[in-house]
Amino acid sequence: MRLITEAERELLLVSPYVSLDKLRAPVRAIQGALHRKVRVELIIREKDFSTRQADPFAAKEMQELRAAGMQVHLLKDLHAKVYLSEKNALITSLNLLESSINNSIEVSTWLCAGTPEYQQLVEVLRTDIRPTSVKVETAVHSARATRAETAPGRTKTKASRAPSFDDLPIFVDDEGHCIRCGDDVAFNTDKPLCTDCFGTWRRFGDPSYREAYCHACGEDEDTSVAKPLCYDCFRNM
Repeated sequence: MRLITEAERELLLVSPYVSLDKLRAPVRAIQGALHRKVRVELIIREKDFSTRQADPFAAKEMQELRAAGMQVHLLKDLHAKVYLSEKNALITSLNLLESSINNSIEVSTWLCAGTPEYQQLVEVLRTDIRPTSVKVETAVHSARATRAETAPGRTKTKASRAPSFDDLPIFVDDEGHCIRCGDDVAFNTDKPLCTDCFGTWRRFGDPSYREAYCHACGEDEDTSVAKPLCYDCFRNM
């Protein structure tokens, strides 16, 4: 709970088995983190013979957290349990299950950011766990979809955004955003438009034409094909 409530930038929850419907306090804490603009990502085990439990995605709490912005990834054969923020990390035997929290004897170790052990854990997550997981495309109506639907007549406002890890890029992957409609695309600053928007853009081919979103973070920004990143993302890269 402390790790979740103290997170200011990033929160990575790695738990093979998850059932959020009876975890009221942790769910509220995660909701609070999302409200603070913390980037929250949950990695769970891909369904197999060992995951004989209720569908974790059917829980109302899971749906609400995903609607609020929590990303979920699946990883085959996952057995590690790790909870990490930019400040601390917990390596533990604890799953995000009511039975684990209330009925089981669990053991864990607490690591503080800046220690060699924390750095080693980050490296494992960055190279061996995070890149091999598969993102679950959200089925809920996202804020980005709403912005795309209302794009022609919107009034642009700069959204507040928590910074990413500058020196510990656990979450850096190949995901980007179309700078015109905001949809997910492969990250490539040379091709920051989705196929449909590129078809419209190439009629005039003006690389300085003002677009609507940052290619990296997906937030409302004045960008262009020539400059597809907001200032913060460009500086961090």
